Amino acid sequence: MKTILLVDDEIECLRCLGEVLNRLEYKVIAKMDGQAALSVVNDGISVDLVIADYLLPDMDGLELLIALKQLVPDIPLIMLTGNSTIEIYQKALGLGVYEFVSKPVKAKELDRIVKAALDGN
Repeated sequence: MKTILLVDDEIECLRCLGEVLNRLEYKVIAKMDGQAALSVVNDGISVDLVIADYLLPDMDGLELLIALKQLVPDIPLIMLTGNSTIEIYQKALGLGVYEFVSKPVKAKELDRIVKAALDGN
């Protein structure tokens, strides 16, 4: 079973996405800020994929991505956002974000993106 680290400061988003990912048979570790997410990886917990909101209370998703890549260089990250600019999108892709997804994301679309990220496609 693959483990997904889900990071979002909106409890309802964590709950909904967590339920979808659990139904798709992934183990989900949910955190509400970037530091808590980094603590999971720093504690040696194996994570196969990170799905993170762009706007977090303590850092933005790009800062989280940079910090995660220093700890686990090959970890794929899917960035979620409620609103974004083309500049943020381009910067995210340049830093190695696997996919940049607008909220709300449909379950089928999330399933497709997660499978592709985990398969390395």
